[in-house]
Amino acid sequence: MSWGRAAMVLGLVLLLSGCGAKYTPLFVGGEVSKPVIGWRDCPRAKHDGVAEVGLYEWANESTADDPGELLWHIKATQDNLLKRISIGETPEGFTTLLPLTTRLRPGVTYALETNMTSDELVSGFVTFRPEQLAAGRVVFDSGEEDSLKHYRSRDNEDFGCFAG
Repeated sequence: MSWGRAAMVLGLVLLLSGCGAKYTPLFVGGEVSKPVIGWRDCPRAKHDGVAEVGLYEWANESTADDPGELLWHIKATQDNLLKRISIGETPEGFTTLLPLTTRLRPGVTYALETNMTSDELVSGFVTFRPEQLAAGRVVFDSGEEDSLKHYRSRDNEDFGCFAG
C-alpha cells in the first residue's frame, strides 16, 4: 500500500469513526422492486469498493452491534471496486454466504452493513424501510431520506470526504 493511500485510508477510518463525518457514505436507492446499495464516491478514495454486505431484519431491540436476523450475506472473493450492488444479487467476484430468500416487506425496518476493500475498519451502516424507496430517492444514515439530486449536492465533508 502506498503512503498516500495508507494516509487516505487512515483518515477515512478516523473520520467515519466519529472524528468529523456526520454520515457514513453508505446509502440505499432504487425502487422497492430492485433496491440498490451504494457507497458515496469520495473524489480522493480511488481504491475502495464494497467487500462484504449483510442485510438484516431490524427488530425493536436491535443495535448497530446486533442488527437483528441476518437475511442476506455476500463477501468478495477478490479485490474489486464495486460501489453499487443490487440487494439479493451476487455480483461477479463475490460469494453468497446466505442467499436472500424473502421479499422486502412494507412496514419492516431493515439494516445494511458493509465492509470496504481498503480496510476492514472502514464500514457503513444504514437502516431503511421499503416504502422509503423510490426512483430518484436515497435513504442514508438512520433512515434519513432525500432526493438523489439533493443527496449528491450535499457537502462531501459530511460523509468523510475531505479535500487533500
